[in-house]
Amino acid sequence: GRMLCTMNERENGLGSGYVAYGLFDQHKDDYCLQFFFDHEKAMSSVEEYLKGRGEILKDEPVYTKKTSSMKPPYPMVWRYFFQPDPGSEKFRIRDQAPDECVVETVMGINGIIPGAICISSGKDMAVFKGNGFSYEIADYYDLGRYDAQMWLSHSRFPTNTPGWWAGAHPISLLDWSVCHNGEITSYGVNKRFVEMNGYRCSLLTDTEVVTYQWDLLVRRHKLPIQAAGFAMAPWYYEDMKRLDQKSRDLGNQLRVTYKEAFLNGPFSILVGRSRPEITMIAMADRKKLRPLLIGQSADKKRVYAASEECAVRIVDGTADTWVANPGSPMIAKMGEGIIRRGNETEPFQGVFC
Repeated sequence: GRMLCTMNERENGLGSGYVAYGLFDQHKDDYCLQFFFDHEKAMSSVEEYLKGRGEILKDEPVYTKKTSSMKPPYPMVWRYFFQPDPGSEKFRIRDQAPDECVVETVMGINGIIPGAICISSGKDMAVFKGNGFSYEIADYYDLGRYDAQMWLSHSRFPTNTPGWWAGAHPISLLDWSVCHNGEITSYGVNKRFVEMNGYRCSLLTDTEVVTYQWDLLVRRHKLPIQAAGFAMAPWYYEDMKRLDQKSRDLGNQLRVTYKEAFLNGPFSILVGRSRPEITMIAMADRKKLRPLLIGQSADKKRVYAASEECAVRIVDGTADTWVANPGSPMIAKMGEGIIRRGNETEPFQGVFC
């Protein structure tokens, strides 16, 4: 939380959040569905909904404590460790992959059960967020009690959308989580694109479509991370002329195939996932209209990404830092370290065998 809280001029108390990866050793193969409930009726409706689509292995309240500076009302925060039953007649398509069952379950709950929002649904990870300043949310959930392998965090200064508990970042689906600084001006096109592919937008924030696009392009369509990043922030045609023919052909194919996935407007994003290994992705828009700094500890065991260098320096005064190229993702994986720095001159490095 120190990295986030030191940038207090970037928030106004209308939303902050954290996501932790590598949390649940005893349930690492189970989906952890974490909810905000407005009332008991919403909770009982969700439990009935889940039981019709799989097995609740364990449920428990998420620990919270009263924080004097935060204003009520507060939602009930609850988690369920869940395994879907792909053979359930409740699903639109029988015997689909477990991930698809969970996506359909989350979309259904968020869309039709009043007073209930699923804020995270991945394996071995969870989101902790709310309507408050970053230090208030960290205190509210007592985040010091958790030991995780990777943390992403975000504080909001909402401009075009309301500040509310579920709309705070990170926005998450399955093991994906996205923290976003900026404004997606292509939101309407991107929203139609994900909705045509079975997703339902209900969180009143443009970051939601970014999250669903990462899931669609990488998990469903099996694109490498570099290719998915290019599809969302493609090079200009003039810049593509200097690429070799193979890379230029792939770039053109991605631009045509995923033209509705292009994210227009200023943004920098942090993306997390837990499968097949814990991974962090950091990327800015293709004009670099929002700041993004990458850092790595001297022993190369820790990787940082932030909007300002002060966030890195407060936790690691000797870290090596650099700025990624516009539209070029930095990729770091647990156990492997940084596999792409984000300042390469070749957009598809590592894609071709």
